[in-house]
Amino acid sequence: EVKDNLLKEKFFVIIGRYTRQKNHLLAIKSFKKLIKNNYDVNLLIIGNGELRSEYVTEINNLQLNNRIKLIDYNKNIPSYLSKSLALISSSLWEDPGFVMVEAAACNTFIISSDCSNGPKEFVGSDNGILFKSNDIKSLEDNILKFLNMSSNEIIQKKIGAKKKSINFTKLRHFKILSNNLI
Repeated sequence: EVKDNLLKEKFFVIIGRYTRQKNHLLAIKSFKKLIKNNYDVNLLIIGNGELRSEYVTEINNLQLNNRIKLIDYNKNIPSYLSKSLALISSSLWEDPGFVMVEAAACNTFIISSDCSNGPKEFVGSDNGILFKSNDIKSLEDNILKFLNMSSNEIIQKKIGAKKKSINFTKLRHFKILSNNLI
């Protein structure tokens, strides 16, 4: 259960190790513009890793400690996903990413970098929003695009992601392996 007061408001969620690959600093910096433009949204980053102190320093420097919260990775991910506005994946490189499949299963909108080898293929143009990898303006513009989308368009993209996630189930992988081994 999500109990933190910050999370009772509208929030985006990022899930992943605190590493260079995940590029969370890009998302942290993008939130400064959202707050400056009076968008009433928060950011939750769930994970662990060597860059935690760097994230805390940047959040403090941007004076966003009341809008961005870091918490350790835990098994309650579906609860956070289902209560969030959207999942943001700012990775520089990534496989399709279990977190995207989990977000789709939780009926959570996906905003992802267009990095190669996964997110681009999973999200495409029909299953969420892609932004140009490592481009803060592209991320800011696409978060704003999401916040201004119609509920019908959001629902259609969530349905697309959920349909796409079916390709990543254990049963689907079992069938593919079984067909190739027989």
